[in-house]
Amino acid sequence: MMTNKGEQTKAEILTISKQIFSKNGFSSVTMSDLCEATGLSRGGLYRHFSSTKEVFTVLFESDKDNWQTEMDNAMQKGIPALQMLEVYLNQIQKEIHDGAGGLSLALYDFVQSKQESNSFLDARYDLGVNMMKSLLHYGQQRGEFKSFNLQTEAEHIVIFLEGLKTASAVIPFSDEVISRQLNHILERIKTEGVHNEKKSCI
Repeated sequence: MMTNKGEQTKAEILTISKQIFSKNGFSSVTMSDLCEATGLSRGGLYRHFSSTKEVFTVLFESDKDNWQTEMDNAMQKGIPALQMLEVYLNQIQKEIHDGAGGLSLALYDFVQSKQESNSFLDARYDLGVNMMKSLLHYGQQRGEFKSFNLQTEAEHIVIFLEGLKTASAVIPFSDEVISRQLNHILERIKTEGVHNEKKSCI
């Protein structure tokens, strides 16, 4: 079993690796690069990860796992769906501000460089759609969201957000433009009379 210190080290590796992949893509990054960036010896890094591929896949899986856990906990506590979606969109805007577009490009670099990785991308997309679909259904049950096709709307939001993050790597969107687009999602799906906690997403 990994100790708390081991878990902390692994989390630190992922945080630093995220920055490295965002800046340099996937295929050009080596385990030696990650050793240098994290300050770990080769043995120290390999104690947690066997390859850059493993680091990269765990990086994306952990993000989804964290959001799934937070969403499940929030639903159990009866937190409003609109508030939950606002928190998620706030996080998307923060990620874009912090260079998430570079990480999205790294993801496609990863898929291009690894033939078996298409299934990873498919699974990531399906998981994202299912999580969004679950949140939208929760919001409809609470009367916060309009009646619409859950599958179609969930797909649209996931595809739009992925496209926005990727485009942000090459187009210098202002925070105002991004906030306006993210708020448009909320305004389009929420039931009339249900108010946002904030006027903008950030």
